[in-house]
Amino acid sequence: MTPQAKQFLTVLAGFGLGLSALAASAQTTTALGNVPLFFEANSGQAGSPARFLARGSDAQFLIAPTEAQFVLRKSAGEIATVRMQFIGANAQAQISGDAELPGKINYLTGNNPAQWRSGIPTFAKVRVAEIYPGVGLIYYGNRRQLEYDFDITPGANPNAVAIHFDGVEKISVNVRGELDLELNGGEILQPKPVIYQMAGGERKKISGGYKILDARTVGFAIGNYDSSLPLVIDPILSYSTYFGGTLGETAWAVAVNTNDGSVYIAGQTFSKQFYTNGPPSSTPGAYQTNFQGGALTGDAFVARFDSPGTNLMYLTYLGGSADDAAFGVAVDGSGDAYVCGFTDSTNFPVTNSIPGGIPGLKNSTNISGAFSKSYGFYPGDAFVAELNPGGSNLIYSTYLGGSSVDSANSIAVDAAGDAYVTGLTYSTNFPVTNAVQSHFAFTNSAYFNNANAFVTEIASNGSGIVFSTYLGGTNFDEGEGIAVDASNFIYVTGFTDSTNFPNTNSFQKYLNGSTNVDSGISPYSLGSDAFVTKYFPTGSNYVYSTYLGGTNSDFAYSIACDTSGNAYVAGLSTSPNFPNTATNVPGLYSFVATNNQFLTTNAFLTKITNGVGTTAGIAYSAFFGGYVNDTAYGVAVDPAGNAFVVGTTFSTNFPVYNNLGLLSGTNSGGSDVFVTAFNTNASALLYSTYLGGYNNDSGYGIAVDANDNAYIVGETSSTNFPTTTLSTNLPIYTNFPIYNAQWPHLNGTNDTFLAIISPGQFHLSLSITPAPTNKVTLTWPEFPEFEPDLSAYKLESNTNLLITTNWMTLTNTPVLTNGLHAVTLPSTNNDLFFRLHKF
Repeated sequence: MTPQAKQFLTVLAGFGLGLSALAASAQTTTALGNVPLFFEANSGQAGSPARFLARGSDAQFLIAPTEAQFVLRKSAGEIATVRMQFIGANAQAQISGDAELPGKINYLTGNNPAQWRSGIPTFAKVRVAEIYPGVGLIYYGNRRQLEYDFDITPGANPNAVAIHFDGVEKISVNVRGELDLELNGGEILQPKPVIYQMAGGERKKISGGYKILDARTVGFAIGNYDSSLPLVIDPILSYSTYFGGTLGETAWAVAVNTNDGSVYIAGQTFSKQFYTNGPPSSTPGAYQTNFQGGALTGDAFVARFDSPGTNLMYLTYLGGSADDAAFGVAVDGSGDAYVCGFTDSTNFPVTNSIPGGIPGLKNSTNISGAFSKSYGFYPGDAFVAELNPGGSNLIYSTYLGGSSVDSANSIAVDAAGDAYVTGLTYSTNFPVTNAVQSHFAFTNSAYFNNANAFVTEIASNGSGIVFSTYLGGTNFDEGEGIAVDASNFIYVTGFTDSTNFPNTNSFQKYLNGSTNVDSGISPYSLGSDAFVTKYFPTGSNYVYSTYLGGTNSDFAYSIACDTSGNAYVAGLSTSPNFPNTATNVPGLYSFVATNNQFLTTNAFLTKITNGVGTTAGIAYSAFFGGYVNDTAYGVAVDPAGNAFVVGTTFSTNFPVYNNLGLLSGTNSGGSDVFVTAFNTNASALLYSTYLGGYNNDSGYGIAVDANDNAYIVGETSSTNFPTTTLSTNLPIYTNFPIYNAQWPHLNGTNDTFLAIISPGQFHLSLSITPAPTNKVTLTWPEFPEFEPDLSAYKLESNTNLLITTNWMTLTNTPVLTNGLHAVTLPSTNNDLFFRLHKF
């Protein structure tokens, strides 16, 4: 089931009081400080039969399967208790904690240890399954306020929901559609419910609101909707683990092998030893087993994991005695890893380096100039290396640069094994061949602002340079991302301060829109624009080259391409007028665009049309983020054209959408990773979510496979970064795999992480059990929200699996009991095979 097919009807209600003190005549707004709302499993500490509870400074909320109770403390010390009962609810409804949090709670009160309660688990959500037929209930926190959602399955009756309130004097619906619960000396307001349905990847608002049934009972009035549509399946964090050593490291890039699903990450590390319960340093047989040195960035590293990400296949250092870092990684069909970055080491490992004869090309004893993403400018060169599938040997490794600063920031590989690299160079003698731009264009004498981008293609096995060219104008230019498609068209993006940056077949002719003005102060001034350049396969000429931005500063950091030759670019903008065609996408917004806040950065994703034989254009452009700073660092595209963006957000109001699964709806502290997935034309979000812990977390790299599993890497300093365990309380009717984290704890000051967000596809499963009197019973779950059209499935039998035409449809009518369809058949002495087959 593709993400576009996941559609649903949901009724969102909630308490807009944040579990706070009761107000006399207005909605209460005091929240729970800086601590996210969570639910405790009740192990007796609440003195109540409730199964879960949530606490605030002046409130307590108790949850049982068919009712909930909230106790509010007024400022004068009086207590107000309201009981919320679900009339006619299923007394056997299953209640469970969901999205278990790493923290535990201990109640060590009194001097009798037998009465102590310790190790009590906490959860981000509480789920009640089938509280009414076809209706589920979810409690969760949203910006530290308690909310609850009813999920209505296709064909289920939303009118079955009826909520009775005890402890109130009166209930009413005010002119704003809010439910007003009047208490002695005060009131509680529940916001107007949000009712919507997903159809064709778009969120469709459904009219409706609260409906008073009697003096203390309320239901929902819901307008016309499509009762045949299923519920949404929220994205699931199927795997997440720390990965790091005793000091600190950062993962800048990730790639996925399309043949076996293995995952490659690359970055930089200071750690001489990785996990004490894992390999002592690198894995046995790795090309470089020990940390070599480096005070500012340490060594580069490359690691390969198996397809779920759970097992480390190899880890190797890559560097010399000075500073080294890997900024890009790509993988070919044979499993070789291609890595690029910078090195300050005169003894960086060089093997089968590019043949000489090109002016400025480095060798192992001639080093000068490089750039670090983290630490600025200092001597070094770019490097490009290819590792064999086992990480035990270098196919080739070479310096790449001239007599000044050079750094390779991104790498791509084609089907023949040619590597494509982009970055920046300060060298007037950077190696060029078959170049579109053969000369360094910069004329400014200010060293820190004196750079052009470059694009270089290295032949397979490092046998030579196919082409190499400068890319830039007379001010600062830097290449940040590169991609190559199946026809070997080359796509490059980055940012420029140059008013004369190459401009061909473009949709934006001038820097900063129509002003064509540059501040000339620094590359991070208000004079920068993103750029996007596409080359013909030989690199001999531009298909197009264009600015991309608004009147303020704009930066692009990553690019991907699809099979139709479209480019997808991601980065940040401070321009309120950055191109934005996604203004009506449900759940998506931009604080910069709405509030004209140029000192705030928001993320962007722009899709650019093919451009071959015509002028390039913007297919769509989405500008999104909250009221602090948000940056998109990576973008990946699946075979269908859905785009996945990763980055870093400091905003507490970053757009969140469809993430009621195992992911976060709020900023957990400091900066968090964000992951936002768009459908094929950016008319709707597939999902958008936070990922992080209490400290700073950053997302830098993303890759996606054909099944829409998104692989994310970056850096975290949070001790509670979400890692997955098999104990995650998922519904019993799912067989979606959740894998234990290989390393569940932070090991150094900051670690890298590897997380996999999966689309959460669920499948019907058929079970066969013996029944009395020589019979067998076949059962499969009802739960039509995960496959609504059960009429399309037929129960079939076969006596020989080798004969695919021998399947016979059984005519027995299934009986629905306790959420399971069941068919009982007499047993025979013949071998029989059964299946549920969709027609």
